[in-house]
Amino acid sequence: LNDNVVRATSRPDFLYYSGMDTVDTEITRIGGPLTPGFEIRSWEELVRRVAAALRADISEAEKTHPGHTNIILCGGKDSLNLLLLPWENPVLVASGPPNYELVKIFVAENGLKHDVIPLEDVNPSLQDEEILANCCLNNLEHCRYGYHLKELSKSFDGKAIFWNGQLGDTFMTTSWKKYSHLKPYFVSEAAKRTTRVFSKILGSWVRDSLLDKTGFTQRYFFRYLWDKGAMWQGAHQSMMRKITDAIVLSAYHGTEMRRLLTEIDLYNSVQDDIRPMVGELLLGTAVKYPAKNPGPPESDIRKGISHTEPFLKLLSSSGITIQ
Repeated sequence: LNDNVVRATSRPDFLYYSGMDTVDTEITRIGGPLTPGFEIRSWEELVRRVAAALRADISEAEKTHPGHTNIILCGGKDSLNLLLLPWENPVLVASGPPNYELVKIFVAENGLKHDVIPLEDVNPSLQDEEILANCCLNNLEHCRYGYHLKELSKSFDGKAIFWNGQLGDTFMTTSWKKYSHLKPYFVSEAAKRTTRVFSKILGSWVRDSLLDKTGFTQRYFFRYLWDKGAMWQGAHQSMMRKITDAIVLSAYHGTEMRRLLTEIDLYNSVQDDIRPMVGELLLGTAVKYPAKNPGPPESDIRKGISHTEPFLKLLSSSGITIQ
């Protein structure tokens, strides 16, 4: 056991684990953050490149997995824009409440032909599998629909690709300016508050004085994606892969999109939300988006199961020795 991870994941305010380690000292994370290239310097070019990268990456995935149904998990603009892509294989749109009704309206108002189904999160029978697949990386209260997604995969005999629109807003809106990660659990609440205050005070100075000259904040943005976004979203997708026995992909993490991210100059190309422009380019006309993105509530049936103790109990009951 890794004692540092055990302490972090056993805290009552545990949300996700960030770092190179895991709960097992013999398993460590590999890789590292992307770095910006400062080449794409206008929103017009970035919109064109994002649309082209999305088309190329979904086309490659469909060719790699012929005969698979694309199940697009929808909520906000990042995933809604995926419905505008030129899919070749069948598409099924799935959304949980309260976004389900909004997604249905989006499909109807924009003249799309996709079927939309509501996702349910009421069956706890896969919780043991979820705990083991999660490996103490995330708070499972934010990871929903496991049983329903597995049933969907089974209905297609496993020939399904679950698609997410993970983290698109972090580089296609001004969120990149404030997207940050403060390593949790080892820092006092007072230190966290102090850091937030100084971040607000220094934020405008950094943007005005350094951002367009040195890329200081942009480099930290990619570091935060590695510490925060990749840990939270990547761990969740890994768990979904295990639970559903199906392919699980993010449309904003394909080969072409990753290449684009290493060429982007966020300061010069993203000073507004460019996602509506991407949508318009994909659809060929202005896109009608929902006025809100409420998001689902936390999962009541998963409260208290994300810490180390439930994970270790399941390992022990399977005859695995814990050192």
